[in-house]
Amino acid sequence: MELTNELRAVLDSIPSGLCIYQVHRGRLYPQYHNPAFYEVLGYNNTHITQVREQVTFIGIHEDDRAALLENLNDLLSGGERLRHTCRVFHDGLGEYRWIQIEGSRRVRTDGSELLYVAYSDVTEQRRLEQYFQNTLKNLPGGVVVVRYELDGSIIPEYISQGLAATTEMPMEETWKLYREDALTGVHPEDLERVRTELEKYFASGKSHWEIEYRLLKGSGDYVWVKNTLSLIEHEGGERKIYSVYNDMTKEREERARIRQQYNELLLRHHQRTDPDVLVTGHCNITQDRIIQISDQTGVGLLERFGAVREAFFDGLSTLVVDENERRVFRDTYLREPSLAAFQRGETKQVKNFFVQLPNEDTGRYIQVEMNMVSTPDSGDVTGILTVIDITEQVVADRIVHQLSVTGYDFVADLNLKRDTYLILSQDENADCVPPCQGVHSAWVAGMLESRVVPRDREQYREHLDTERILALLQHGQAYTFAYSMTDDAGDVRAKNVTVSPIDLRLGRVCLSRTDITDSIREQQRLLRVIAYTCELACFIDAFTGEFSMYTRQMVLENLPPHTARDYNAVLDNLVGYFETAMSRETVKRQFHLQTLLGSLTQKPGGYDFVLPYCAQDGLLYKQINVLWGDQNHKTVCLVRSDVTDMLAAERTAKAELERALELSREASRAKSDFLSAMSHDIRTPMNAIMGMTTLAKANIGDTGRVLDCLQKISVSSNHLLSLINDILDMNRIEGAKITLNREKIYLPDLVNQIGAIIAPQADRAGLQYDIQLSEIKHPFIYGDALRISQILINILGNAVKFTPSGGTVRLSVEELPAQGDMHWARYRFTTSDTGIGMANDIQAHLFEPFVRSNAVSRVEGSGLGLSIVKGLVDLMEGIIEVQSAPGMGSTFLVELTCEIMPADERRAAPEPQPSGGIEEDLFAGRRFLIAEDNAINSEIICEILQMCGAETVVRGNGVLAVEAFCAAGPRTYDAILMDIQMPEMDGYAAARTIRSNKRADAKTIPIIAMTANAFEEDVEAAFEAGMDAHIAKPVDIGVLWATLGKLVGMETSTLSAGHGECSSDLRRHLGEMTTKGDYR
Repeated sequence: MELTNELRAVLDSIPSGLCIYQVHRGRLYPQYHNPAFYEVLGYNNTHITQVREQVTFIGIHEDDRAALLENLNDLLSGGERLRHTCRVFHDGLGEYRWIQIEGSRRVRTDGSELLYVAYSDVTEQRRLEQYFQNTLKNLPGGVVVVRYELDGSIIPEYISQGLAATTEMPMEETWKLYREDALTGVHPEDLERVRTELEKYFASGKSHWEIEYRLLKGSGDYVWVKNTLSLIEHEGGERKIYSVYNDMTKEREERARIRQQYNELLLRHHQRTDPDVLVTGHCNITQDRIIQISDQTGVGLLERFGAVREAFFDGLSTLVVDENERRVFRDTYLREPSLAAFQRGETKQVKNFFVQLPNEDTGRYIQVEMNMVSTPDSGDVTGILTVIDITEQVVADRIVHQLSVTGYDFVADLNLKRDTYLILSQDENADCVPPCQGVHSAWVAGMLESRVVPRDREQYREHLDTERILALLQHGQAYTFAYSMTDDAGDVRAKNVTVSPIDLRLGRVCLSRTDITDSIREQQRLLRVIAYTCELACFIDAFTGEFSMYTRQMVLENLPPHTARDYNAVLDNLVGYFETAMSRETVKRQFHLQTLLGSLTQKPGGYDFVLPYCAQDGLLYKQINVLWGDQNHKTVCLVRSDVTDMLAAERTAKAELERALELSREASRAKSDFLSAMSHDIRTPMNAIMGMTTLAKANIGDTGRVLDCLQKISVSSNHLLSLINDILDMNRIEGAKITLNREKIYLPDLVNQIGAIIAPQADRAGLQYDIQLSEIKHPFIYGDALRISQILINILGNAVKFTPSGGTVRLSVEELPAQGDMHWARYRFTTSDTGIGMANDIQAHLFEPFVRSNAVSRVEGSGLGLSIVKGLVDLMEGIIEVQSAPGMGSTFLVELTCEIMPADERRAAPEPQPSGGIEEDLFAGRRFLIAEDNAINSEIICEILQMCGAETVVRGNGVLAVEAFCAAGPRTYDAILMDIQMPEMDGYAAARTIRSNKRADAKTIPIIAMTANAFEEDVEAAFEAGMDAHIAKPVDIGVLWATLGKLVGMETSTLSAGHGECSSDLRRHLGEMTTKGDYR
């Protein structure tokens, strides 16, 4: 194909990429590329060489390639036009760009065919559209952002006020309800279905999903909501769900009306009187049957092809002349592809075909339109069929002369030296296109006089002045400008003009004009929706005064607006709440339509003002925004927003954020410190338990050795249990709220028990552990053995950790000379080690929580132990001192004053034995009902009770325990041991159910809570449920014996027998038992 130099110059100057291909036997051969083609597609030199020689698809995104090939094949198979958008890799920018491809095929006089194709970069337009769409999807409403964990849990990260308003709950209660699980408030009957729908959504790969179900309201009722889900996967595989909730209550009430509208839609469809309509009807695609057909073809299609939908549409496909089109028809309208399209959300299928009816000599072009809707109630897919004769439309479209510059109003060759123009190509549907040729300056003058809007006239004149054009193009670069003009109907339309140089020596330039009205209007609408989130909006017809008002509630609930024929006539209702600022008449003048129009004439971009507003809950401030509602200034828009809290929010925002950040940091530090503290103080007695267990297994045949190990295990486990309670109540230690026990203590035994815990640690660390017990005049004393042990174990444990292998840790105890009252003795406990020692700066803060030297950062521990030690020493009114230097070891001196035990209360030192031994026949003839869901726990308690002669009946939850009690005769059970956290029915509910029974013994049978819920509020809850006592787990046998003895009438002496001097351990553990009398 040969191009004239003049035409080539014109095509080379066009800013869009342009290519001309020769079409031969269904293949394309490139004939011409203008320079802009390579700039738009961004090809490098290697790729440029390739595309000049042959048609390639270099850089086309893999996901877009198939669709492009399909559209191109349609064009080469007889189509006239090509319009497609896909992603192409731009070599220069190193990224994919969205390219719009538009083309048309023409037959030359010699019979050859040419394809003209234009390439435009529409990347920014696509990004803007996506941004607007995403923004609209997230406009205010009931919005929740949740995190989907790998274990299937759904944790909310954000809940909007809209959800709280929908469920009629305060925000705090909403968070409390959903904090751990986003499905907590779902109606129990809907929960399983909601989980199933979520699984379907995740498996589908779709971007959006909708689920309808009921949510709990603050009143206890439920509200129907529609949850619209959007799943976004972040980097690292984290998945978040963005949920928008809408109240569906009113919508569900109106579904009957929607069902009626569905039937009316079908009726109107069949009553369509368009003369070009050939066939109308509807069918049930799901059930594969024709429901109704109206046939205007005169060939009896229904009688010919039958009422089975698949056979009917297969018969219609035989009327399609072209084999490829016939295949497209079947792949689109037969049952399976139709249902698949409906599932994908493609509810409207429109295709054009060339057909020949049996009674026709020539064929015709038809448009087959199938709209698919969900049938109310049944949910079946209904297809609404319309077949239209479009022969005349197709012929007319093919007559329209268009080059590859499809999308331009026109393209003109402008001769500046002669002041003339020549139209090279034009869109026949465009308004106000110049004649084929004429005088340039005359055309500009005519446009300025009658078409260009006043505000753009000066710009239009300047940019199209011949001298100005030459000045702007002197550097060889094209320029563009936009303006607005009135079309033939009097509407304002936006145009974009591009002026490109062809050959300035000849005074030749290319001028093209594009209509951008729809794009501008869409952007304006979207920007207004985003910019004005308001509580009230009014729209006033500037000419008739008709008035419509929408409140936020109307929009959210899809309610009709308030309307009035005369805006000025309803001003009294609008301005009454603003009278606090000025008189009613003054406010009315400010809102009067003529005032608004006058102000908008001076400020066409809009304006705003703020007025006080008298509401029920006090004085508020409202901002009124006034602006034009459309481009043609036919509508005035009023938007009202509440700005009362704006200033206060701005003032306090920074302070609140800083405070929240500091609180968050403090909470994080407190949690870390707390967990570390538990590790430090629990490991020491746990180590002794594990070590003594190992030794007992190794010496299983040595009864004395095993008994010694069991005694030490018992001592350490008791210490561990008490220590856990103390750590959890650290605030009580710091506030000196712990009550010290007054127990009998034999000091040598206490020191040996401490050694049993520390010695194994020292052995494993390669240390020598020594105890020096000086001659003590008063070994029998009163005091709190647990607290004294806790003090010394903490200090000795630190010594073991911070002393290198081969060193020595020593504990010495001595009685100091008496001072004052002869009934009291003073003792000094000295711990020393050959460890790493401490610097003075560390010693100054040694007893503060979590203080540690950097030199021991690798040593395990929390830094809380010495803080507990200091608190306990102070509580005992004692003294603690430290002497240390780096590399010289450390020495701690603790001095305590203790009450001397009178001689008549002293006993010889007891033989070591495990506390809480088992006594056979202790509960002979007794029967106990055990409610416990944990098999191991129930086995332990049953075995212990049976060894004491009792009978036990075990039930695994509260329901079964209640049934067992009710089924047994009165006085069958002597007591009920009740766990709290059980399936089906918890212990509290079970106790209440038993107490409410009308049987005589239901009110008197002892019920004992035996649970790990050991806080004060748990004890109170047990007693409020009707229980008689509370025993904390792990259960101490001595505590259990004492509790049962007290409640079932056993003799105290019997229960105490066999425990000897271990009674101090028993008393220590009685803190884990509380009866209703003690509590009150």
